[in-house]
Amino acid sequence: MDVKGSLFRKIASVLILGGSIIGCGGSGDINIAPVTNDSSVDNSVSNAAAQTNPCASNGTIQGDFEAPHCFYSTAFADSGVNITTDMTLVDLDDDGAHVFYGSVFIGEVGATAAELAADGITKGGDGPKLTLEAGVTMAFVDNTKFFVIGRGSQIFARGTAAKPIVITSLSDVQGTIDSPEAVSQWGGMVINGFAVTNKCSYTGTRGEAGFALDGTCDLGSEGSEGQDTNRYGGDNDADNSGVLEYFIVKHTGAQVANGDELNGLTFTGVGSGTTVSNAQAYSTYDDGFEFFGGAVNMENYVAVYVNDDSIDIDEGYNGTITNALVIQNETNGNRCIEADGIGSYSSKTDAFIQDMFTRKLNSRPTIKNLTCIFSPVQKVGSDNVTVGTTATGTHDPGAGFRLREGLWPTIENALVI
Repeated sequence: MDVKGSLFRKIASVLILGGSIIGCGGSGDINIAPVTNDSSVDNSVSNAAAQTNPCASNGTIQGDFEAPHCFYSTAFADSGVNITTDMTLVDLDDDGAHVFYGSVFIGEVGATAAELAADGITKGGDGPKLTLEAGVTMAFVDNTKFFVIGRGSQIFARGTAAKPIVITSLSDVQGTIDSPEAVSQWGGMVINGFAVTNKCSYTGTRGEAGFALDGTCDLGSEGSEGQDTNRYGGDNDADNSGVLEYFIVKHTGAQVANGDELNGLTFTGVGSGTTVSNAQAYSTYDDGFEFFGGAVNMENYVAVYVNDDSIDIDEGYNGTITNALVIQNETNGNRCIEADGIGSYSSKTDAFIQDMFTRKLNSRPTIKNLTCIFSPVQKVGSDNVTVGTTATGTHDPGAGFRLREGLWPTIENALVI
C-alpha cells in the first residue's frame, strides 16, 4: 500500500474561495515489531546484512538499518546531543521510516545569539542543514520527544502531492493508534529564527532603515529548559529557516520540559525568507501551527482534528496566510484563529501600546481565503431545541475567530461555518 502517497489523496485538491488546497488524513498501516533502545543489528540475517545501509550519519554515528526502517539511538540524537553537521534523510523503500528514540535538535539551539555569532551563526543558513527527501517519514517513539530546528539552522523538506513528508509517531507507523484522531503520541516540532518578536526591545521602526535590537533577544522557545533549551529572536524579518512543502505533522502534543504543551508546529521568530506551502497539522492536542513573532508566509494550509487553536498568532507576527482550510473534530476543537496583537495588553500603559502601534511591533497578520468549519459542543434541551454550548472539549467549545487587543489584522474572503 502506498501509505505516504495516499495521505494527501484522502482530502485532495479541495477548492476554497478561489484557493486550491491539498489536504490529508488517516493513519498508516505499516506494521513493524515493537522496538527498544537496543540499536544493534542482527547480522545473522544474510539478506539484511547484504543491503547497503541507507540510514543517515550525524558525522560520527550512522543509524541502524533493519529493513525497511532506520533506527537512531539516543547517542545519535537527543536532548543535549545536537546534530551539528549537515544531514540528509533519504526516502526509504517499502514505506520505511526514520525512527528516533531521542529528541532531534538541529544546530546549537541552546546558545545565545552572541555565542552563535562568535561561531559565525547570525542568520538562517549559517548553521547545519537538515534535508528530507520527498516521501520521507520521521517517527518518534513517545510523547517526551520533540523536533527542533535551531536559530541559524535550516530544514529543506520538499515533498510532493504524491510523496509528502510526514513527521509522526512510531505508533502511527506501527498502525497501533486507536483512532485517526489520536493525539499526544509524540511531542511536536519547533522552528526557531532570528526574526522580530515584540517581547524584545528595538530601536527604530520595523521595516524601516535603522531598525535594530536594543540589547539582546534570546527568548526560550516552547519546551525550553535544561538540555531541552532552544531559543529564538532577533531583528531580521527576512531570516530564512528553509523550505517546507507538502509537509504533514501528525498526532502531536504533550507536556515536555517545563510543562509546555507543544503544538503541531511552532514558528518562533521565523522570517519571510522561509517557504511554507501545502502543509498540514493533523490530530494535535494543542494548537495546529502557532506563530510567535516573525514574518514567515504560508500558502495552502489544512488543519484537521486540532484540539486547540488551528492558527495561533502572537508576539508581533507580521506575515500572510493564503488559502487555509480548518475542519474540527465533531465534538472537540477550539478556535480556527486565535490572535494577540500585544501580549498582556491590559497590563500595558497607553504610552507603551501607542509605541507598539507607531513602530509596527504589534501583530499585523494578513489572512486570505480561509474556510473554518468549527464544531461547538451543543447542549440539547428536552424539547430537542439547542439551548447553548458546553465546554466538554479538551480546551473550550469550538469557535471561529478570537481576535484580541492590539491586533491589526487584514482578513479577506473568510467563511466560518
